[in-house]
Amino acid sequence: MLKVWSYFDNPFLNCTKKSFKKAIKISTYTDSQLYSRRLDAFYGPLYTAYHPLHLLLVAAYNTWKAQNNVQISSTFTITQLIKQLSSTKIEAWSLQIQGVYPKKTAPYIVLLAHGHKPYQKGTRLERIGAVAQLKENLTGIAALAATEADVTAFLALLETANSAQSGNKGNKITNSSTISTALLNAMNGMYSILGSCITQYNANPTLSSAIFDMATIRSQQQSVYTGAIKPLLDATVAERTFLPTDSIDFTNHGTGPLGLYLAAQNNQAPTIYTVIEIAAGIIMTIDISMFTGNTGNNFLSVVNLSATLVGHYEIDLG
Repeated sequence: MLKVWSYFDNPFLNCTKKSFKKAIKISTYTDSQLYSRRLDAFYGPLYTAYHPLHLLLVAAYNTWKAQNNVQISSTFTITQLIKQLSSTKIEAWSLQIQGVYPKKTAPYIVLLAHGHKPYQKGTRLERIGAVAQLKENLTGIAALAATEADVTAFLALLETANSAQSGNKGNKITNSSTISTALLNAMNGMYSILGSCITQYNANPTLSSAIFDMATIRSQQQSVYTGAIKPLLDATVAERTFLPTDSIDFTNHGTGPLGLYLAAQNNQAPTIYTVIEIAAGIIMTIDISMFTGNTGNNFLSVVNLSATLVGHYEIDLG
């Protein structure tokens, strides 16, 4: 099969794959350049046509970022509750039940037939189901009324957090679809602008290059990085020359705090550098200017600030 002719391949879509941040960057650049030429007979109508697409892209991006924070936060909540269930909660309930019904007696077996296993193993829904069953079996046992109340209250927390997380997943999917559509429309709009410029300046199309962020569009550097990092370790993510006006979107997908810093050398510890801390379950836009005293350094590095938890992150350099 013949390859698609390169001129039919939208360069704006190609350069923004997997990076909404890069789409915002090149769209903002073109929108601003067109705005500065809005009184021009040729560029004015292009600005009028493109500006609404740019605004929709920015709005969708902001909504997507906000929803991601909600999604990460709700996931963090249910994860913490499940962890609490499998350790402190089931241990406490088991001891309270043994205080009334010793192990291996029939009443104890009715309540905890399989011991702690249903609360420590299996899917999230299976564990929540085990708590619901325990609540039902405790009903009417006066000597364990306090235990029943605690189980009931904790079950409510589990169900609420699980519903919130599931609902936010649906919202995230919807918002991801919305920003993907907005990105497609905006990048196609920029491609249309490029076509108009070629028509207008067919003898020398480079005359219109000033309205496009050529450096970003033509860059072949990787934009999005994901990874895991063990407790208290640090690692270099990428080597870049950053401008004072650049920014980084950092997503902490883990359950412990992470730090980001700019080092002067590869695989250098953060001891002497400004470290920006990103809490668990947070998306943070970090301006390069925030790395006080280190803005000229080239090695973007991440450090796990937790002594016990493995960190998980996603970085979009755009």
